[in-house]
Amino acid sequence: MSLATPEKIRTLQRKLYCKAKVEPAFRFYLLYDKICREGILAHAYALARANAGAAGVDGTTFGQIEAAGLDGWLAGLRKDLVARTYRPAPVRRTMIPKPGGGARPLGIPTIRDRVVQTAAKLVLEPIFEADLDPAAPGYRPGRSGTDAIHAVHALLCRGYTDVVDADLSPAHGPRQGHVGFNSGDVLVRTIASDLRMDYTADCATPHLTARMEQMPTQAQC
Repeated sequence: MSLATPEKIRTLQRKLYCKAKVEPAFRFYLLYDKICREGILAHAYALARANAGAAGVDGTTFGQIEAAGLDGWLAGLRKDLVARTYRPAPVRRTMIPKPGGGARPLGIPTIRDRVVQTAAKLVLEPIFEADLDPAAPGYRPGRSGTDAIHAVHALLCRGYTDVVDADLSPAHGPRQGHVGFNSGDVLVRTIASDLRMDYTADCATPHLTARMEQMPTQAQC
């Protein structure tokens, strides 16, 4: 299963990026139907498969999906997306020990939800990319934390030696029992605003929040 981005998807991503870059005030329409495309979902599955990972709360593994028939599984997922009956499952939660003590929570979505999330990323990422500062390398295609290290090294060599280390995670605070916002409608509106998308109630996907189910610390992830 190839991880190279198919040319049709690359063409779509280039068009979205160029439009967002050239016209900063442009508002995007009809992005949801692109997430539902067969090619997008198939490539999203390949990317999720490459990341491996444990099963979510439904216990379904990649091996089980492929043994039962991947084409049929993808067709069923696409049918739910097109019919707007897709709903995310609760997120399996496990605690991962930290080297220095304590633990951090890790949420493990079902494979079905991972594929939908990846499909959305394939479509939305080029629009975000057009607005991001070139100096921000984190979680971006073709970039990594190594780029930040090189930038810091260059600044140190130029005499800038004061360093500020900040952890932003406490600023967000824990979300009790939910992942994301309390209202799926609020989440859609927020994303729509950030992406310069026009939002209408009849095209929103409701129930975007997912419950978090606590798992034992020793659970495999």
